[in-house]
Amino acid sequence: MTAPGPRDDPGHATDAGARAAAGEAAPGGDPIEHLWNAAHEFLAAARAVIDAADAVVLDQQRKASAPRAPRAPRLRRIDVD
Repeated sequence: MTAPGPRDDPGHATDAGARAAAGEAAPGGDPIEHLWNAAHEFLAAARAVIDAADAVVLDQQRKASAPRAPRAPRLRRIDVD
């Protein structure tokens, strides 16, 4: 007997709309489009991490040098949209 596959699952989405709602990839499609979307999501996540790290660094700098004038941030925001 073989192990049950994802299509054996009673909750498995069978039509395209249900697959999209469940977060499953549509069969076929353009692989380049999929890679482009994945790269865009990766860059957006990386930008969020950099923005969060920048906020922490700026907060620590403010605490360390409260009486001095604030410096310009060292990180530049990159627009990936």
